Amino acid sequence: MVISAIVALFFFLGAASRNIAPDAVTRATTWNSHEGDPDVLGDGKVPQDADALPFIWKTKGILVFAWEEPLQLEKLRIYVGAIGNNYQVRAYLGGRLDETGTLREPEGVQTALIEENARAVNQWVEIYFPPDTTADNLELWTLGPTVFYEVEIYVRSPDATAVEKLSWGKIKTGQGSLSVLRQIP
Repeated sequence: MVISAIVALFFFLGAASRNIAPDAVTRATTWNSHEGDPDVLGDGKVPQDADALPFIWKTKGILVFAWEEPLQLEKLRIYVGAIGNNYQVRAYLGGRLDETGTLREPEGVQTALIEENARAVNQWVEIYFPPDTTADNLELWTLGPTVFYEVEIYVRSPDATAVEKLSWGKIKTGQGSLSVLRQIP
């Protein structure tokens, strides 16, 4: 019993998260008007970056993300700008939402439906999936006008590293959660 608990702990600690959004096919449905290119949602830039570009839904809309194989979803992170709203996240195995956002053909199997109603602005919003949610595509519905800067989709991955990426400059100045300078006597 103790050994199985230790093995489970090592498995849990060994499995890190990775962001699949940059590799996912991303598109915005055409029924509602938007401003900007959905590709900016995976460029890693938020308003603190001088060259960050927003993606703006003028009324409401659906962003669709798809990848090749079913993966276990952990969380969705959205950087919301000056205008926030309510959201729904719908995860699916199979199926496809048409270009307008009005019909799923084929339907596929919905594996999660999560609502986020905090209406937070100018910050990251994290939406966690229920345990064991598996999907190969998801829809991020915004239920009113919204400004997005970034979308990240995290999956459990045994090959991802849990080590924080730090530049040499950050290490020298003692920034980051792990600093070499803090360990040297």
